[in-house]
Amino acid sequence: MKRVGIVAHPTRPAAKEAADRLELWFEERRIEVRRTDGANTEDENAAVAFAQDLDLVVAVGGDGTLLRAAHLASRCDVPILGVKVGRVGFLTEVEPEHAGELLERIVEGRARIEERLAMLAELREDVSPAHWALNEVIVEKTARHRLIRLAVYVDETYVTTFSADGVITATPTGSTAYSFSAGGPIVTPSVPCIVVTPIAPHMVFDRSLVLDADERVAIEVLGDEAAVVSADGRASLEVPVGSRVRIGRAPRPARFVRLDDAPTFHELVRRKFDLPGSHTHGDPRS
Repeated sequence: MKRVGIVAHPTRPAAKEAADRLELWFEERRIEVRRTDGANTEDENAAVAFAQDLDLVVAVGGDGTLLRAAHLASRCDVPILGVKVGRVGFLTEVEPEHAGELLERIVEGRARIEERLAMLAELREDVSPAHWALNEVIVEKTARHRLIRLAVYVDETYVTTFSADGVITATPTGSTAYSFSAGGPIVTPSVPCIVVTPIAPHMVFDRSLVLDADERVAIEVLGDEAAVVSADGRASLEVPVGSRVRIGRAPRPARFVRLDDAPTFHELVRRKFDLPGSHTHGDPRS
């Protein structure tokens, strides 16, 4: 390992302290470090420059910081390690004080890597490059007090038109984020699928569509109101009336460094959403 990128939460003091310690850890092992808070990598050229020739990207913060780091890692197809500073999240992996042992395993090539489906959203090549997303692509209204009409196609077959605040297209990783808040299902990350969920639909049909990961979604803006599209909360781009946003599986998955004894996804679901009940209540085999 020669070069590592560190993406730290921009305002959390504990994240800065943890990033400082990690930077020293790498420098003591003569591993070059590039560091950012992610804000200056919204620009495509800056993101590409930061990611060039990296061997690993380390996110120090919460899930939001990790999403910014994952976007950078997608530029160079390298693993991501999430160092947790703050609340329990679904994506960050290890506490700062326990990061050293896992980093040693990474440097030695012995760390466990887990792949996660990612997506690309395209408007028009002459407008912007494809938007990469680990969690979700959102097409939504711009006017606060108005609904927007969005026609949904799957592999060029028309499915329905949502009159709603917007439509979320989520990965399994993103199923516990905005899609969940909008009423979408929780999906085990290893299930290869794409989830399409309307946001506050003003119609009888208000259910999510769960699609095969290799199916492509197209969302067309109808009516009189333009929309905006964003990926993982990054800067939005206007989608004019009559235009389509095309969304599908990215060519390469995101890759996460995992602890061998990390909590399972369903343990995290229970903790994150504070689900009721106790595992001592009865035998699940009975």
